[in-house]
Amino acid sequence: MTDFQRDDRARVADELARAKAEGRLTDAEYEERLRYVAAATSYTELAALTADLPGDAPTAPPRRSRKRRSKKRRYVVYVLVTGVNFLVWGILSLSLGFVLYPWWVWVALFWGLLVLIAP
Repeated sequence: MTDFQRDDRARVADELARAKAEGRLTDAEYEERLRYVAAATSYTELAALTADLPGDAPTAPPRRSRKRRSKKRRYVVYVLVTGVNFLVWGILSLSLGFVLYPWWVWVALFWGLLVLIAP
């Protein structure tokens, strides 16, 4: 038996072991197929031993990191709250007929620093 034949048999045996570990083969099926690997006389026989195995389980799509989403959410909330504060200040200033002290700036600055510093 050449090294090439040994390598092919080892490759098929490894694939069968992986399938058994993943639960795609029962113990009885695994033992039976290993006997066929040892008795195989052609590449076609070796290929037939793994042809009917179910494919690998599909992997889940990569998820965006939670940290990235939470940071984006913080920016959106910051802009919305700052906008509401500015709107309240503007409505009060217009209804009173003079410009009020821009108190909303302190809220925006303090909260903005917290949003930038937070991990």
